[in-house]
Amino acid sequence: MQYQIDDQIKNFLLALSRVLDIRIEKVLDLYFYVTPETVRIVEIVERGSKIVGLRLAVRSRKKPDVWYYVAVGEYGAKCTCEGNTVGGKICRHIIIGVITWNVLSLIKHGEGIDLSKLTWLYTREKDV
Repeated sequence: MQYQIDDQIKNFLLALSRVLDIRIEKVLDLYFYVTPETVRIVEIVERGSKIVGLRLAVRSRKKPDVWYYVAVGEYGAKCTCEGNTVGGKICRHIIIGVITWNVLSLIKHGEGIDLSKLTWLYTREKDV
């Protein structure tokens, strides 16, 4: 069972790297940044037996006393960091939200999220 989840996470991270057109090393860096000290789940939004979105608090890497609040879901994403609120870009905090959403979906329901359904990932500028 654990190997199956590990393979699904690996495949998801590779797909996310391709969708965002960023190096896999950056995606892995964000994946390993997620710990209880750096990311807090504020709310899990479920519809039926599916997680359709998350709200998170993500600690700033540069300013450890600052937390950014992130919402990711099927129809969009928003973060309180400057890159997202001013420029409307996909920031590292949103990517962390998508990664966390996928892992939670795998653990809770045995099925990850489908990146092809997150059309907003393909149309917004990246700020990673």
